[in-house]
Amino acid sequence: MAIRLKHWLSQFCAWHEQYRKGELPAELLEEYQQACADLCETLVLAQRLEIRAGGTRQALRVARAIPVELDLRAGKVTALTQDISVSGLSALVGNAPEVGTQIAFRLKLGRDVAVVVGRCRVVATIPVQGSVRLAVVFEEIADDARSRIENLVIDAISAEIRTVLLRGPIPREEGTRVEGD
Repeated sequence: MAIRLKHWLSQFCAWHEQYRKGELPAELLEEYQQACADLCETLVLAQRLEIRAGGTRQALRVARAIPVELDLRAGKVTALTQDISVSGLSALVGNAPEVGTQIAFRLKLGRDVAVVVGRCRVVATIPVQGSVRLAVVFEEIADDARSRIENLVIDAISAEIRTVLLRGPIPREEGTRVEGD
């Protein structure tokens, strides 16, 4: 089983690299998209296990520091995201609006990518050492912008998978057995 999973993950990373370069053969596009969906669903389930009771995670979030500008009541605030998903993001700010407040945002995904503009709603504010971790869910965002965010998330996942695969097998504690030993 481990060898098949490792092979599947390697194949996924290769397909993703081809997709990013615009070189993925058309006949593999549907299979690649299904692999993206399957991998994200699996990782969302894993993330849900880490969420406190009562929390629900609908989309895979990855830790990425991306410049974001938020239009708060006190004025425009520039911050870096703590994490991001196709459904929202979190960022550290000095002061945060109340949960439920709608705000405008601008997100710069990369040097060559246009700024993503939209509206979001505050879903959580968590005090963190003199700052506030502001969590928002996207409410108004263009489909192409959501697609660019999804690509960023898949890029992050693929890079992490490649790193883990290059490290080789995970060392086991003494006395543990793996099927086939």
